[in-house]
Amino acid sequence: MIDTTNWAKFPFAVDGVEFVSMLDPNGSMYQQASKVPTQVFNSMNEGAIRELIGKVSLMSKSEIQDELDRVNDGFGQAYLALA
Repeated sequence: MIDTTNWAKFPFAVDGVEFVSMLDPNGSMYQQASKVPTQVFNSMNEGAIRELIGKVSLMSKSEIQDELDRVNDGFGQAYLALA
């Protein structure tokens, strides 16, 4: 597991479920995300959750976590997590 202690954190919610997008401040994704307004970045994250995971309000926390693990697998600069 990568240490995300010093990563930039962007909280957002989808269908009443709280998430956080974490970005490595030394990575290219952070450089791109820092150039857009926070609300735009949050909307992008919300869309990603809906597209990649589905209707989270119908899922248990365990099911959501399993899907987040699948989505995050292999990424090194960004992670989506439950808040």
